[in-house]
Amino acid sequence: MYRQSDLPPGGNHRPAAEQPAQPHSGLELSHIISILLDNYKIILGVGIAGLLLSLVLALLTPPQYMASAMLQYDQGRNDLLDPKGMGGKAGSFRPGQEQIATQIGLLHSESLARRVAQDLNLASVPEFGGEGGTIAQRTDRAGAIVGSMISAEPVKSSMLIRISAVSGDPVMAARVANGIANGHITTSIERKYNSSEFARKFLSDQLARTKVSLEESERNLNSYAISAGIFRQSNRDAEGKETSGESLAQGDLTKLNAALKQAEIDRIAAEQRYLQSELTYSSDTSGSIGTLIQQRATLQSEYNEKLSTYKPEYPAMVELKARIDRLDSEIVNERKRMSGNKRAELAGEYKAAVRVEAELRQKVAEAKGEVVTDRNLSVQYNILQREADTNRALYDGLLQRYKEVGVTAGISQSDLSLVDEAKVPSGPFRPRYVVSALAGLIAGLVLGVGLAIARQMLFDTVNDPHDVRTKLKLPMLGAIPVESDGLAPMEALADPKSELSESYHAVRTSLKFSRPEGLPRTLLITSTRAGEGKSTSAFAIAKSEASLGKKVLLIDADLRKPTFASARKDGVGLASLMTSEDPVSSAIEATKTKNLSLLPTGRVSGSEVELLSSNRLPSLIAELSEKFDLVVVDGPPILGLADAPLLASVVQATALVVESKGSRTSEIQEMVSRLTESGASIVGVILTKVVLNRGRYGYGYYKYSKSGPSQELDALRTIDTV
Repeated sequence: MYRQSDLPPGGNHRPAAEQPAQPHSGLELSHIISILLDNYKIILGVGIAGLLLSLVLALLTPPQYMASAMLQYDQGRNDLLDPKGMGGKAGSFRPGQEQIATQIGLLHSESLARRVAQDLNLASVPEFGGEGGTIAQRTDRAGAIVGSMISAEPVKSSMLIRISAVSGDPVMAARVANGIANGHITTSIERKYNSSEFARKFLSDQLARTKVSLEESERNLNSYAISAGIFRQSNRDAEGKETSGESLAQGDLTKLNAALKQAEIDRIAAEQRYLQSELTYSSDTSGSIGTLIQQRATLQSEYNEKLSTYKPEYPAMVELKARIDRLDSEIVNERKRMSGNKRAELAGEYKAAVRVEAELRQKVAEAKGEVVTDRNLSVQYNILQREADTNRALYDGLLQRYKEVGVTAGISQSDLSLVDEAKVPSGPFRPRYVVSALAGLIAGLVLGVGLAIARQMLFDTVNDPHDVRTKLKLPMLGAIPVESDGLAPMEALADPKSELSESYHAVRTSLKFSRPEGLPRTLLITSTRAGEGKSTSAFAIAKSEASLGKKVLLIDADLRKPTFASARKDGVGLASLMTSEDPVSSAIEATKTKNLSLLPTGRVSGSEVELLSSNRLPSLIAELSEKFDLVVVDGPPILGLADAPLLASVVQATALVVESKGSRTSEIQEMVSRLTESGASIVGVILTKVVLNRGRYGYGYYKYSKSGPSQELDALRTIDTV
């Protein structure tokens, strides 16, 4: 309820913060329970129907037998082209979901089903192969039936696969299940053998091509070696394979280097012997020759040391050589006095050693030049040599692998093994009557709940006072039933003790308590659509209040389709007052009901919205509220027009008339939103026609036309003025 003591009597300017909370249509738990309780007959009916249907289907279903075999999958990673299993240890592989899924897919293959049909000779069985057609056609039909009988599934957390066959014959179910298991194992072995055949053919082709490449590369190598004059020694490795060694020039250089080192050793030894003889001889004579020999040895050693760095023509070397020569001359002069065969012999040996060393050094220099030339020519030779070596290694590897494939081709084994054979089932596994009945009942109940919720969603209407409070979030002013005796509204209202009259008395009482100030002075009665009892409610409320001795005015504000008849012929009424300055009293008429007056619609000219938008409407309502204790405005339905919101904005209170099970909740919520947005003060809802049977009363559900009088209008036209 909303306090309006501070507002003018003719209008409603309630702040937006005081507007009623907008209703929502969400399915809450209590709402769902209410839906289920309201539609429990439908839910139980559909559930029982599902139960009965499932039982009938179970009784009509022929018995089916299931036989199951068990396979174990254990891939050993026995790859013929890679015995080590891609670099890993054999037997370390554990199959994953992909491998198990692959095996299950193979178990459902058409080729396996056709193979089993052939192995079991099912083409000759009429139930499988049929009567007519060729053997191939009958086998195809039998294979298709076998495929439809089979199902395979993995055993959780294991490497086991369960194969099941379903048939009306228990013996045939076991035969087909075992046939699938054995056929799959045989097919697996054949597939591996076929893969080894492919490997052998592949390796044979590769060997032939590699052999041609090897022969060609070796011919190219030999041709180039002959043309370039490159001769190399042949060696054999630890495995007995022939490899090319060093060239002849390199061998000669190696031998000459060894001979040169030996000549140097021999020359040094001869020199030492010769010098030793000089020292020995000088000890027997004067000491001067020994000194000369020692000096000469020192200079000779220095000369030899520098000879490895400088050439003999180098000035320092020339000077050393000259000093050595002078010492030699002095020594010779000293030795002229001496003689002896041994000294001459040692000198000859020394000179011979020096000559041999010089010759070998010259040959080593020549051999080095030959090696340099040989290396320049060996660049292309080495390229051809590597190509030949590569082809030889590839050929040897392919040949070894080809031998391995030939050995292992005949010992392949399947990754699958039969754990349990299928046994003939002792009883059918289908139909299971209890399970079928329970499934049918659950399915029926679920379908029934779905139908109940769908029915509620598609036909979501306000049915009772509880819906008014929960769905619309508005106060309930009263529930108006349809007269049980089938009387017309006017006839029922004429009896103060009728159900209709008593209901409207309750509405009048609720209006008195709807506001702190009591009964509003100006009250608009409107509805979502026509035919909901809006005009009847307006008249009944006005008549009920007038019976208490109050002065009541009933305004027919439905300019588009007036309800109440007027005895005047001049067309004076609400419409004419909106376009003139005539006094209000000139348009008010007395009725046959005591204390009840009527302001008819009058003759309407122009747009109804423009008339209701007139500035005189608020002042007119304010003036009438001062002359009468209660002004009841019978407004038009909301529909999609602006008439009702305009009227609601100038009265103190607005009551909504809603037909039970008539208007959808969303439409009523939209009506409430439009009224609150216009500033209306909605005091509550009058729920009419609270019975099961309902009808349409002339107004279209969405369209509001001037054609076709309604039953309600015909009944209320009897409220003639006097």
